[in-house]
Amino acid sequence: MAKVATTVSESIAVPRAAMYAWLVPRVFATELDTVLRDEAGLPGVTRTTGTTGPWDVAGSTRIVHLSDATFCRETVKVATAPDYFAYRLTDFSSRMIQLLVREANGQWWFTDEGAGTRAKWTYTAESRFFIATPILVPVIRILWRRYMRSAMGRIKARAEREVVAGKAFMGVSG
Repeated sequence: MAKVATTVSESIAVPRAAMYAWLVPRVFATELDTVLRDEAGLPGVTRTTGTTGPWDVAGSTRIVHLSDATFCRETVKVATAPDYFAYRLTDFSSRMIQLLVREANGQWWFTDEGAGTRAKWTYTAESRFFIATPILVPVIRILWRRYMRSAMGRIKARAEREVVAGKAFMGVSG
């Protein structure tokens, strides 16, 4: 079936290794609800349950619960510190999403940008049926993109505040 994707990127004034170490095994693992909030008419994350392993290890899974009382299964596909993180969403409890989406995939790339990091996030929804594609295009490319931009803004603000050149997270004083 058809795939509908959108991408956002942001320059974050935190070194790449520290950024990845803060974001993937910490924020994505245990604080997802702090960055994926209700936005653009879409539900935010309220909690995760049933995590099967460290969130920076391929194959780890969990259930992601949303503010509209729905949930889905998330699986880590690839975690290659400090460069790349990919995940897959399946088993959607929302009947509407079940009708439209077979699965969704997220990919994060982290590259050096001066003394900081360029974080790029691509989200791709694979339609269940060809007829679902015209519905998915505006949802993913407009609403979901707004959702992603908002989340990326929260990530940037928190990272630049909490990961002071990697020192705060890495346990180095100074």
